[in-house]
Amino acid sequence: MANIKRTFAVLAGSIGLLAASLTFASSAHAGSSHCYFAGPASASDLCIYRDPTGYQAYLFADEDLRGHTVDFNLVCDNGRWAGDLGAFSVGAYRKYTYVFAVGDQGSCHVRLTDITVNKSWNSPSLKW
Repeated sequence: MANIKRTFAVLAGSIGLLAASLTFASSAHAGSSHCYFAGPASASDLCIYRDPTGYQAYLFADEDLRGHTVDFNLVCDNGRWAGDLGAFSVGAYRKYTYVFAVGDQGSCHVRLTDITVNKSWNSPSLKW
């Protein structure tokens, strides 16, 4: 009986340690994550990051955006709007980035417009 109690205590302790580790990892990653799902099947990732000259748009295109034509735009709460170099064709499992060199505009988000299916997705807002 003592052996069963010891095994249960070790198992419970291990599960508690695992849960604490997962909670720490999730909260640490959540603070640095500025991404939302994008694409017709929500399989791609659209992100915004701070850049020394402004804001960086980042797209990881999954299968749902293969062959689509998309365009990055920056939209800021202060009314500022900035375009990139124009629409581009997307391949699956590829990364695309663009730096909007507009300096500090306060809170902004990246808008990805999919011209192929006439839909748009926004990244979370990021305050510079």
